[in-house]
Order: sequence, then structure tokens, then C-alpha cells
Amino acid sequence: MKKAFLVMMALVLAVVLAAPVSAAEFKYGGYWRSRIVSSDNVQDGTDLLDDNYNRIDQRLRMYFYFVASENFRMVTRWEVNTIWGQAATGGDVGADSNNFLMKNVYAEIKIPNTPVTTRIGVQGIDMMGGWLVADDFSAMTMDAKFGAVKLLGGYIAARNEDFTSTEDNIDDVFLGLQYANGPWKGGLYGFYQYARNLNASYVVYTVPTLDNNLFDLGLELGYATKQFDITARGIKNLGSTDDAFGNSGDYKGWMAELVGNVYVNNFTFTLGGFYTSGDDDFSDDDIEAFVYPLGRSHYWSEVLGFGAFGVQDQQAPRGNGWTAGDAPSNLWTVTAGVAWQALEKTKLGFNYYYIGTAEDVTADITNGDTSSEVGNEFDLLIEQRLIDGLRLRMVAGYLVAGDARTNIADDDDAWLLGAKLDWAF
Repeated sequence: MKKAFLVMMALVLAVVLAAPVSAAEFKYGGYWRSRIVSSDNVQDGTDLLDDNYNRIDQRLRMYFYFVASENFRMVTRWEVNTIWGQAATGGDVGADSNNFLMKNVYAEIKIPNTPVTTRIGVQGIDMMGGWLVADDFSAMTMDAKFGAVKLLGGYIAARNEDFTSTEDNIDDVFLGLQYANGPWKGGLYGFYQYARNLNASYVVYTVPTLDNNLFDLGLELGYATKQFDITARGIKNLGSTDDAFGNSGDYKGWMAELVGNVYVNNFTFTLGGFYTSGDDDFSDDDIEAFVYPLGRSHYWSEVLGFGAFGVQDQQAPRGNGWTAGDAPSNLWTVTAGVAWQALEKTKLGFNYYYIGTAEDVTADITNGDTSSEVGNEFDLLIEQRLIDGLRLRMVAGYLVAGDARTNIADDDDAWLLGAKLDWAF
């Protein structure tokens, strides 16, 4: 992997050194939000424990682009997050926080007289709606566009904890083929993660790994017109892992998703769902539950799927043998929804989710009962455009818990309420 990276770097540097130098043009933009959220039982699913959550926070992202020419620009993106009332490093009343974060810093180079663009540095990478990856990475990526076809590939330094050794590294490489022509679009992806001595993959049941070789093969297809659109995605886990106890197992998990939208006047009707495999045989070392490489991020419903608010410092909603949040595993859903553009600046939306487990899980640990019903979720969204591009978004979500929500007999309902002001500039 390192050799491939060095070859790519040498090629780019040769082109850069041969390119003419010019004065840089400066551009900027950004995003601001402030939100309030309150929830109960989202994490643990029971009133026996207190996981009520109340929070007000804000975020500012600043984007700066230094453009030398059509062939070269430097992209920087910075972020400041503040939780109201939280003790800050620079002050004692929830202010003066010392949390200026680097989101992206990368050079984007278009190789002259070729269809190739490369990006070197910390950058955002998103594949398959976050089912594969969607995060900021230290990486070198390249893509080449040939009409309706785009080829892409890259190397990701996902983790390097010890600079004196490669034994604790996590390295990723990926290749992709994308197609877009008229109403059709599609993509075929191969993503390989090699990790040593680290628990690299997000899986329901985790064991420290000595040697982790996870390969994901993903396919997505889409068709869109003014009247409707449909998207289908699927990923197959391949590869193997050796754990700390001398056992070796193969990755056998998979996921599938199908979502369609129909547009009628001011209404959008949505129908779809996804399936992520679970493990029905824990007597062997194979991993049949669908797992993820580091950097996944697929949001879905408001209560169990992080939704519009994505309060990730809460632990991902989890049952006994399944996970939700932005990395669902051993979980399937069917969803139906409608959005109504009631006025020019006012939009209303409603979504319903039935949520179940792919494999039965313990519903009552006392007597050993099992179930596959996690629950029924109902989400209401209101969006209002205010002055000068300022947007207000209000969300209410309620989960009617099923027996598989927890492994105790009494499962309690969960709810979430939130409001968010945001502005892109």
C-alpha cells in the first residue's frame, strides 16, 4: 500500500513542479447552526435507568479556498463546536472554548491536458450514502472522468498510533467506477481495510484482532426523472480476521437498501427500507453480521438512526445483539413517508419506520424469551425558511418499543424533540 502511495505522490509532484506559478485567488464560505435537543430512552430503552438527554449547542464551519488556477487550489475547512454551559478550557462559564478543529486541509490538483484530478491531505470521502464510508480522512485520492464514466481510487491512512512501528496501523485502499448518463447513475466500489492489533471494524460483537483484513464490495444503481427516482444499494463483506485468542474467521455479512420517491405537485412520497445481516451461529468464528470499516456514517430515522440531529456523543442506540445509530447491524426496516411543500418557504414531513432484527435476539434474559421486533417509529419534521437564507428545522420522533428493544421484560418507549437554526453562507 505504501509503495502505491509513493508512486502516486511522485507522479503528482512531477506535474506540479512543471506547472506555471500564478497569484492565488481567495474564496470563502461556511455553515452555522444552533440547536436544542431533548430525548429519553434513546440509548437504553428502559425507564429503569436514567438516560434523559438535554442539550443546547452550536457549530461554526469556515471554508477557505486559495485558487492558483483552474488546475490547482488549496482547500481548508475549520470547525468550532460549543455546548452551552459546558466547562470550557479557556473560561469558566461555558465560553472561551479552545476547540478550533481542522476538518479539511488538502491540495486539489488537476493534471493539465488529462482528465485526472488528485487530492492530497485531510479530505472528506463519501461512498454509497455513508453505508461504505462518509468521514474526513488523511488520504490521497485520484479520479479521472471519461464522458459518463468516472474512475476513482485512493489510499487512506486511517490510523497510525505508533510512528516507530507499522504494527498498530490501519490502512485503507479503494477503487471505484461511477456512471452517470441521463436518468441513470451507478457505482461499483471495492474498499479494503488492513489493520493490525486493533479492533478496526464496527461489529455487534467485538473481539480484539491481531490481523484484520476486511474487504467490502459495493454496488449502487439509480434512476431519476422529474416524476420519480429510485436508488438501490448493496454491500458484501469479504475477507477474514484473526483474534487475540488464536481463532480465525471469515467476514460473511451483507446489506441491501432500496428507496424510491414519487413527486406529485407539492408532495413527495417515499417508500423503502434496508436490511443488514446478523449472526445466527456464534459457535463458529465466522462473522455473519454486517460490519463496517472505520469512517462509516449512515443516518436514517430520528430516534434510532441519529437523523437530522446526529448527536453522536450519545452512545449509538443498541439492543442485545443489534446496533442502530449510523452503523446498523442485524437490523432491517421498512419506511414510508410524505413531505408537503405547503408554502414557498414552509415544508412538512412525516415518516414511519418498522424496525426489526434480522436474527432473533433475547427479549427477556430472565426466562430466555426471544423476539425480532424492535419497534415502530414515527417522525414529524417541520422546516421553515426565514430571512436571508436562515432555516428553522423542528423534529419530533417517537419509538413504540417492541420486545427486542432490550433484553429485559419491560421495554419502554423512547422519544426525541429538537429544533435547529442553520445558515449556509
